Amino acid sequence: MRQRPLILLTAAVLAAHVALLAGPGMQEIWRTARITGSSPQELRFETRQIAPEPPAPPAPETPRTKAAPAAPKPAKPKPPPPKALPQKAPPEQAPDSLAVLGPTPQAAKPRTTALDGLLSGEEAADAVPATQGDSATTASDAQNSADTGPPAAPVSGENSNGDGKSPASTSSSDEPPAPVGIGSPGYSGPMPPVRVPPSAHLEFEAKGSAKGFQYSAKAQLSFKTDGLTYQARQEVSAFLVGSRSQTSTGRITPHGLSPQRFGDKARSERAAHVDVDKGQITYSGNDEPQPASAGVQDRLSIFLQLSSMIAAGPERYPPGTLIHINVTSARTTDVWTFAVDGPETLELPAGSRQTIRLTRQPRKRYDQVAHLWIDPAMQYLPVRIRISQANGDFADLQLQSATVEKASP
Repeated sequence: MRQRPLILLTAAVLAAHVALLAGPGMQEIWRTARITGSSPQELRFETRQIAPEPPAPPAPETPRTKAAPAAPKPAKPKPPPPKALPQKAPPEQAPDSLAVLGPTPQAAKPRTTALDGLLSGEEAADAVPATQGDSATTASDAQNSADTGPPAAPVSGENSNGDGKSPASTSSSDEPPAPVGIGSPGYSGPMPPVRVPPSAHLEFEAKGSAKGFQYSAKAQLSFKTDGLTYQARQEVSAFLVGSRSQTSTGRITPHGLSPQRFGDKARSERAAHVDVDKGQITYSGNDEPQPASAGVQDRLSIFLQLSSMIAAGPERYPPGTLIHINVTSARTTDVWTFAVDGPETLELPAGSRQTIRLTRQPRKRYDQVAHLWIDPAMQYLPVRIRISQANGDFADLQLQSATVEKASP
């Protein structure tokens, strides 16, 4: 009896499935059916088909009109251009040493020697005049500050043309004009007789002060001649001070030495080329050519020319006589004036000497002073040369030994 309800329930379930599969509309009914249980929680299943919304109808076409120009937008300020960063220089090559302390060294300046300014006549314009020994010291003026070569004594004229006093002034605006001397352009005065000394080689002891540094050095002066031409060379060198050499080559004329080339060498050589026939002096450094005439000397030949002039007639040059001559350096020319001071006895490394002293008379404020002592017993060759500058620097060359050939008749 208890199996009967179970059988009826099973039959009802099977009948429902058959009806569901058989009836095409039963599926939709089944989808929307609600199943309600007897439990407290009610479960409901519902499915709905959502149809897509129809597309909106297109808007009716309207005739095209020219669009009004849009209002220009305010221009934005341009940002400032980026600052250019400084480019770094390529790294320098490592030095030979293992380490370098401090800032990177700058390019080395050309090396100068203490003798450069002294022997060449170079001196700063603001040099302070000083006194050296028994002479008023001077340094080369602004024009001569660029000159190179040992200071030469200017000679011109033969006899005194004044009171024998130095025409030097303390102001460049008060400087007297340069006198016309032998070798000056347009010189028409007499040419002095000469007796050129024979070939000789002189050794000197040199002492002095350069830029506050006291030094001792060796110097030599050689002169070679065959009666038609000559070669002269002077050199001063000192340890830690430097060296300087000068050369002069040319002809021997009835009026003495006639230079053709003057060379002045310290770090490098500069030269002056003298052409008396053309009346012109040209320079290797492209300095402005200078006019000249027969009798012009250079800063080395001048010492030997003075010896030649006085040797030909010492009586013609009593104390107080002024001698003017045009002298060229390796850059320019200037008239130098020497005053004959008279006889003087010297005690030199080579022994006691009876000499005649001549002194260059400065014309410009910073002209250097040169003293020259010549020895009649040595064919009037120089046995002492002293050069003084306005800043106190000086060089004093004193004869140590000499080799002099016999004078030709």
